[in-house]
Amino acid sequence: MHCADLDQRVVAILPPFNVVHAQVIRRGKEPDILSDTDVETVYSGASNPNDPVLSQPVRHSMNNTGIIFKSNFWDINPRTGNTFGFDLMDPFYPAGVLASLGYNQPGVIDTGLPVPDPAQLPALVADQQDMPGKTDPYNVNAPKAFKRYDRNLPFFSNFAFGYTQKEMNWFAADGIPVPFSDDVGRENSYPLMRVQARAVAGNSLGEIAGTVLASVDTVLPISIEADCKACHTSTVDLGNAEAACDPAFDSGCPAGGGSKRSDTPFEVVLAGDDPDPGSTQLQSEEWAADSNIVRLHDAKHGTRLAEQTPVMCQSCHYTPALDLAQSGPGNDNGKDQLNHKSMSNVMHSFHGQFKDLFPDMPAPGSNQQARLDVLDQTCYGCHPGKRTRCLRGAMFNRGVLCQDCHGGMEQVGNDFSRDVSPTRPGNFIVKGDFYTNPATPRVPWANVPLCQSCHTGDANSNLAGTAGALVSPADSNGKTDGIRLLQAWRSGDTAAKPIVASNRRFAEEQVSDANGTRQVLYRLSKGHEGIFCEACHGSTHAIWPDANPDANDNVAASQLQGHTGKIVECSTCHTGDLGVNLEGPHGMHPVGDAGVKFAEGGHEDFAENKLQACAACHGAKGQGTVLSRMAATRTFNVEDKGTVTLQKDALVSCSVCHENPY
Repeated sequence: MHCADLDQRVVAILPPFNVVHAQVIRRGKEPDILSDTDVETVYSGASNPNDPVLSQPVRHSMNNTGIIFKSNFWDINPRTGNTFGFDLMDPFYPAGVLASLGYNQPGVIDTGLPVPDPAQLPALVADQQDMPGKTDPYNVNAPKAFKRYDRNLPFFSNFAFGYTQKEMNWFAADGIPVPFSDDVGRENSYPLMRVQARAVAGNSLGEIAGTVLASVDTVLPISIEADCKACHTSTVDLGNAEAACDPAFDSGCPAGGGSKRSDTPFEVVLAGDDPDPGSTQLQSEEWAADSNIVRLHDAKHGTRLAEQTPVMCQSCHYTPALDLAQSGPGNDNGKDQLNHKSMSNVMHSFHGQFKDLFPDMPAPGSNQQARLDVLDQTCYGCHPGKRTRCLRGAMFNRGVLCQDCHGGMEQVGNDFSRDVSPTRPGNFIVKGDFYTNPATPRVPWANVPLCQSCHTGDANSNLAGTAGALVSPADSNGKTDGIRLLQAWRSGDTAAKPIVASNRRFAEEQVSDANGTRQVLYRLSKGHEGIFCEACHGSTHAIWPDANPDANDNVAASQLQGHTGKIVECSTCHTGDLGVNLEGPHGMHPVGDAGVKFAEGGHEDFAENKLQACAACHGAKGQGTVLSRMAATRTFNVEDKGTVTLQKDALVSCSVCHENPY
């Protein structure tokens, strides 16, 4: 999920910036991953005729004169004469880089920020990704090329927690400035992009250059629900006035107004004070919240931010998310990060102490509606969000919520910057053993929950019975589970440290060296024959399927394999029957059209000698488990039994088709 501030005039947290990666696979008996020597990839806008947003009213993006508002990131800042985007982002590049690209001038609208090629760092070789309609917005949808092909991908490799992923073999389009609304003004957090593979000149495929070889529509999520107005606006602007109390409308204010939570006086701004008459109501509310934040910050800390707008918070409070050069915290080019705690720390730790506003999440398995209410008060109160609801897909379908993976706000905030202060500048705790050393704090965006933390193994070997593990009693269809976990960290662990599985069947890749063992991020991990995990399972917060069959998140899987859900059809990449083996992803046997021989009797001799291998998914007694769930309804011809149909979501046991050999 990528967030971007709706209004960039005063304070910003994130710029318009989205990322899409693509691998191109040539189908065959033995499929190939194609490189940039044979193909290029391009992206353009796409649509889904069943998109749920089509039934929603136009709101948030249209002002009272009927003009659609998408962003003011590229508007001119009257205080400096630069674009707001330049003033916000210039500190995050070496001095002069953004100006040399003209990013401080009009005319860069729909142009992405420059993104360095990680493989060439510290040399700054950067590319920019544009929107497909840049040359003629609302009229043109011109495919744009992915600017980079990554063979090896360094991820903060100069730091103890970092590593280099070898043989990534994906095309990368980093920094596409996707807007939050469509061209008629509907807010759409899940717009589609069409990704196409085209033959390049001199390819070895025998194809004419420019020939489209493959196409898929994928979601590039974007949300404007990264704001602070719930507490930093007056009740007249629908806030709670805790940090922006106006005596004309609110009670309990400091004299003259200000933050009643900290008893800090300052002059509170209202949405109605917005100097831009063309602003939308939501934009004006965010402008008011941002204005109140800088005034409160100035009053409490003696800063003069209100005179220096727009302010990018991370110029003082480091985050790896904006450290595109992977250089770590610094004080160069106007930054002041060495003297301050990270953005994650100051946001989560400070606000997490106010339990009346941000209550602790009840444990998984307790009343789910109460848990959803807490989610709205905590995570969704500040970032996407009560409208966006970025956690969707398989985990949400089962009832897993943000804190079940990440821990509570104070746990998330207790990070590697916890010992940094103006008297202890640069005292960051940077180690490579976060996942194995209880004392090592997390690095935001780099040390995160893992798939293996809940998917700790198979039916033969898992961590479901170990101390502190919260076991899932049933799946989202009510079928008995008992294998997977509902929480990525052990109950009682005050650090909410992700569980690391000893059975690596469903685990991400890992890198081990003198710095320790680092678990590779899911979004950077590869699995079966070098295919990256997200290609088959979907993106982190939208693991396929989305419960809404019409959701844009389901489009890609449906196009690739003919139905929603994670990619399980071997015929997506393979041609022909794959025979009898367990050489598929996670040690699976062939499935679907490519697995007919295996399913219709071919596995008999195999199973007689390898019942324990079958039990890994089908259970110790061949009874069927959640790991043997049918992804689609299928019909088989079974010896001595005739036609057998297995329904979608059924747990496949041996006795369905034949005598149970266990």
